[in-house]
Amino acid sequence: MTINATLRKDDFGSAGSRRLIRQGLFPAEVYGKGKNMHIVLNAHDFDLALRKIKVGDKVELVVDGKSCNCIFKDLQENIMTGTLVHADFQLV
Repeated sequence: MTINATLRKDDFGSAGSRRLIRQGLFPAEVYGKGKNMHIVLNAHDFDLALRKIKVGDKVELVVDGKSCNCIFKDLQENIMTGTLVHADFQLV
């Protein structure tokens, strides 16, 4: 499964995350050996991808044209509204 993302370069923190969610995006984190990346995912596209993947599955993240293999580690949702809030990935 391939998931497209963009690198998050500014507007960090809870207020920045809320602004992203209002735009139909949401923040995510890619953890790796000595290298962490803050990324932004399209909420609708990722919601469609969730029909095919689950926590613990290997996925291919394409971040600004660069591909990396990751494990989908965690997903946080707002249980009141059903919107995606945050996702975590780990580099393989």
